[in-house]
Amino acid sequence: MIVKVHKYLIYGAKKEMDRFFELSQRAGFLEFIGLSHKKSLELTDDIKTMLAAIKIAKKHEIHPLQAPPVPNDPVQLAGKILELNAMHEQFLEERRLLIAEIARVSPFGQFSMEDISTIRKEGLRTLQFFCMKHDLPNKIALPPEVIYIATEYDLDYFVAINKERTQYPKMSEILIDRPVGDLNHRLYEVEERVAQLDSDIRSFSNTLPFLQSGLSDLLNDFHLTLTKHDAGFLLDHSIFAIEAWIPKTKIKALLGLVSGLEVCTEEIAIESVDHIPTCMENKTVGKIGEDIVNVYDAPAYTDKDPSTWVVVFFSLFFAMIVADAGYGLIYLLMGLYCKHKYKDAHALGRRFIKLVLILSSATILWGMATAAFFGIEIGPENPYRKFSFIHAMASKKAEYHLREKDDVYEEYVKEFPDVATATDGHNFLVKASSDKKYAAMETFYDNILMEISLLMGIIHISLSFLRYIKRNWSGWGWVLFMWGGYLYFPKMLNATTIVNFMDLISKPVAYAWGEQMLYGGIGLAFVFALIQKKWGAFHELMNVVQIFGDVLSYIRLYALALAGMMVASTFNSLGVSAGLLGGIVIILFGHLTNISLSIMGGVIHGLRLNFLEWYHYSFEGGGRLFNPLRLKKTK
Repeated sequence: MIVKVHKYLIYGAKKEMDRFFELSQRAGFLEFIGLSHKKSLELTDDIKTMLAAIKIAKKHEIHPLQAPPVPNDPVQLAGKILELNAMHEQFLEERRLLIAEIARVSPFGQFSMEDISTIRKEGLRTLQFFCMKHDLPNKIALPPEVIYIATEYDLDYFVAINKERTQYPKMSEILIDRPVGDLNHRLYEVEERVAQLDSDIRSFSNTLPFLQSGLSDLLNDFHLTLTKHDAGFLLDHSIFAIEAWIPKTKIKALLGLVSGLEVCTEEIAIESVDHIPTCMENKTVGKIGEDIVNVYDAPAYTDKDPSTWVVVFFSLFFAMIVADAGYGLIYLLMGLYCKHKYKDAHALGRRFIKLVLILSSATILWGMATAAFFGIEIGPENPYRKFSFIHAMASKKAEYHLREKDDVYEEYVKEFPDVATATDGHNFLVKASSDKKYAAMETFYDNILMEISLLMGIIHISLSFLRYIKRNWSGWGWVLFMWGGYLYFPKMLNATTIVNFMDLISKPVAYAWGEQMLYGGIGLAFVFALIQKKWGAFHELMNVVQIFGDVLSYIRLYALALAGMMVASTFNSLGVSAGLLGGIVIILFGHLTNISLSIMGGVIHGLRLNFLEWYHYSFEGGGRLFNPLRLKKTK
């Protein structure tokens, strides 16, 4: 539910200012509007320190065998973590440089820098180290004082002893400060220090909940200070004043909040330049829908809350796309596991788990209604299929053709002569088969599911129009247009619809009513638009194509479900033909892949039909969510 917000001016004695804002933060239903227009305060150094420390702590796993240090001050603890991390980064960099240096000088083996110094002082000789590309020594003559040492990768390494430093063509001199032995020794020390620091940081990471709690306290103080910073002052700073947005449902609470203070409140007019926030108040299922709605866009304050509508139809569309009770069972088990595993999850996490349970339950119910279970071929005599919703509908359609003896009946009798002896719809479906391939049953199933998908589109978009019918009168005409099209278009295809074989409306009546509703709806939409929008009525006529395309878009519900069923059935067939071991691998891999694809398809297209096709006629969006001053909590 979107609650109307009011704009209030709040003013009072300066001595009551701190107390008022503290109570407002605890109450959490006032969004203050700054009057002073000063620049926003920057985050304090303590908050920046806490944020950096928490970021570091989250990267490290909790040390299972070390008890966390007993902290006193979260800021001091955060500073210690940053200090340890800085040292850790420093030693990691030194380790990187040591490894690179060892790789550079290792071809020369073990030697002593003291011996080199002795040679230089007592022997008056200079020892130099060189390298050159591996193929060059064969092309040029090396001086006798150049001694070959080793080859690594594509480089040859040499040592030269001369009275003075000498440079050779095609050779690069290597300056060595420490021999490989000293470097390896230092690398060992650095490795030990890195391991110790890593252990220390992991130990301090055990205090992550304490750090998060401390951050919440600091942020609460900061937001409180920031709000006070936005207050204006009058009469030589003896009176403070500030504006605030407050939901209609909290006005009485505001009066109670200021009753014991020297603070007054007064409702003021909302100006045209004000950016009015959208205050959404939902519970249970509506709150889950609110989370989904905010993924796409915040409703405008003038919108009607779509939260419950979205979660209901998203669940239905997800179930119709996945369309498999077996997959729904797996989703349900995953949801129950998460519910048990994450009992202390944040409110958003708990709502997400509830959404998983809702989606999985809807998928199981729709999968049972369509007799689908892991893509397994289930015969028409199996109770799971025989008493399913889809089979009951197909049987009813078969009875209609059996009774009418129409062209559909004649076609199946011609292909399957036994159909002529069928006694009821189920018998019709069973006899219209060969080699366990039930042609009529599969065709009727597909036709019914496709029609249900289109019906869902008509119902969904009709509800969208009706929700905003006061704002857009032409919606009456477009609703009439869609239902007229549903009744009339089957005449062009010579098709039998659900309303026909369920004996709700006969074909002649449906065609007659449908044609009048189709053209009458367009005319009614134009007349209402002419009354309400004047010359904009001509633009309204363009909705004929838009609405027609939007309704057809719902065929994706059937198409994605059919694709998923075909993939599941294909992997089952491949698995059966591959033997026991190979079959198990193929079936498991295939269904895991199909489950992943079905989740993506169900989420993406289930939300798309709400956010695009449905929103198009009953959602403005572009709103700013109501953000009151309140206490931040870690959970």
